[in-house]
Amino acid sequence: MLGDRIITFNRKRWSITEREGASSKRAVLFTVAGLLLFILYLYFFVGFGEVLDVIRRVDPINYFFYYSLTVMAIVLSLVFFSLTWRELLLGLSVQISFRRAFLYCLVANFVDLLLPTEAISGEAIRLYLTSKGSGESRIGRVTASLVIHRLLSMTTTLIGLLAGSAIILLDYKVTFYLSSLLITVSAGTSATIFLLLYLSLRRGPAERLIDWVLGLASSISRGRLNIAKWRERILNVLWSFHQGIDVIRAHPKNLIKPVIFSVLSWFFYLSTYHMVFCALGLDVPFAVSMVVFSISVAVQTVPVGIPVGLVEIVMTTLYTLFNIDIAISGTATTLIRVVTFWFRIVIGYAAAQWIGVEALLRRS
Repeated sequence: MLGDRIITFNRKRWSITEREGASSKRAVLFTVAGLLLFILYLYFFVGFGEVLDVIRRVDPINYFFYYSLTVMAIVLSLVFFSLTWRELLLGLSVQISFRRAFLYCLVANFVDLLLPTEAISGEAIRLYLTSKGSGESRIGRVTASLVIHRLLSMTTTLIGLLAGSAIILLDYKVTFYLSSLLITVSAGTSATIFLLLYLSLRRGPAERLIDWVLGLASSISRGRLNIAKWRERILNVLWSFHQGIDVIRAHPKNLIKPVIFSVLSWFFYLSTYHMVFCALGLDVPFAVSMVVFSISVAVQTVPVGIPVGLVEIVMTTLYTLFNIDIAISGTATTLIRVVTFWFRIVIGYAAAQWIGVEALLRRS
């Protein structure tokens, strides 16, 4: 069992250390702090009585039916997320079973949710688990699959945000605050996609970026690091990475399945937001769900250190901007996050435990 410690992904073996235990405690502390922040927000700005009134008006049978569909949708989203990545790996001649890819994605999701630095943490876990014990060539190809997977996910989300925003602008009287937020999120996502594409397709800028980072590391370590050795290893990985990108560019048909699976993963994830309102017996325009979903996903990529609280407050505020009663907004947000955060935490933790047990059995 992990207890209050987390598994350290070591190149030689699985190990559990006190430092990772402290990191786990900090993550739990931030989670509890964020949860308390959201509870205080509900208490002062929404009101527990108003939330209870919303719950009392719910049809139990209707609620059970749609909320069950919500749980199924989040599972299907994770399944297609894993299938997307697996197809990319297979296209780069990296063999992996669906079961293994699914487990690795669950663990990566767990880390992303608990340690809110989504831009790198989940990918780092998947990179380690898939390429442990192998050389730079495999590491480079796995890295290429992760970058392409990230690009597909971000592009799908951006297209959904733009489509939802267009519908909203036509059907709603949008406030300056909301329009500014939509523009900022769209521009930020577009810039990130462009930067990833630029570094993936151009080797020169990527090498210069590596040299700059290594130079900074050398200054901080005051010469204690063997920069020449590290540079050689990283450039070997970079060479293999760009080889993987070249393979995808030479065989664009290999992207057909990943694109389809990525869209399906996005759709099922998005549908959890919409079906919660159906569970409450409310008819909310699908475009509203698209916009709130896209912005909340963008907020989760910001490494603020608080995995719970900020996203919930942003979601509740956004729903109220679309003229949805604040009590309904707070209730719906809570139910959405139960599935999209807490449920994924539980199954991700279970997957981490299972992988740990398998590792112990292989060593015994």
